[in-house]
Amino acid sequence: MLVAISLMALLSVILFGGLRFGMRAWEAGGDHIDRPTRIERIQNLLRQEIGQAFLPAPAAIGDPVPTFFGGPESLTFVAPLPAHRGIAGPHLFQLARRESDGRSDLMLTWTLFRPERVAREIVPEEAAQSVLIENVAVVELSYYGALDEQRPPEWQSVWDGVNLRPRLVRLHVEFPLGDPRRWPDLIIRVVGSES
Repeated sequence: MLVAISLMALLSVILFGGLRFGMRAWEAGGDHIDRPTRIERIQNLLRQEIGQAFLPAPAAIGDPVPTFFGGPESLTFVAPLPAHRGIAGPHLFQLARRESDGRSDLMLTWTLFRPERVAREIVPEEAAQSVLIENVAVVELSYYGALDEQRPPEWQSVWDGVNLRPRLVRLHVEFPLGDPRRWPDLIIRVVGSES
C-alpha cells in the first residue's frame, strides 16, 4: 500500500510539473504571436489616419491655421475619426512620444477639431488619448516633400506647412535593449498631398 501511494505521489508530481511547463510554453507562445499582431494593428491604424489627413477649409476670420505640422517626435494633423468611434466630423490628432513613470510611451491623442482655435493646442480635459506602444526607446518622425515650390522634395525632420502636406510620413520606432519587439519602419503615403 505504501509503495502504491508513493508511486502515485511521484506520478502526480511528474504530471503536474509537465502541465505547468506546458502552460508556460503556451503563454509564452501566445505572447510571441500577439506582439507582431499588435504592432501590425497599430501600424494599420496610423496608416489609415495619417493617410487621410486633410487641410480643412480656412476659418472665415483670421489667418490660415496650420493643420499639419510635425517634428522629430510628434505630429499633429486633422483627419476623420474612425467610424466605429461614433463621433462624426474632423478631429485634431497628435501622435507623440510622452514620458510617464520613468519610461516613454507612444501616445495618440484626439479631440474634435475647431477651426477658430489654434490647431497646435489640444486641451487635455477635452481630449481622448490612448497608449499605442508602451516603453519605447526611440521615436523618429520624418516627412518627405517640399515646403517651397522652388526646391525638390526631400526628407525633413520638421514639417510646418500652412497650405501643404508632405507626400510621405515615416515613423521609426526602437525598443529598449533586450526587448524582443520589432517595429518595421512605417512609411505612409498622405492621400492627395500637394507637394
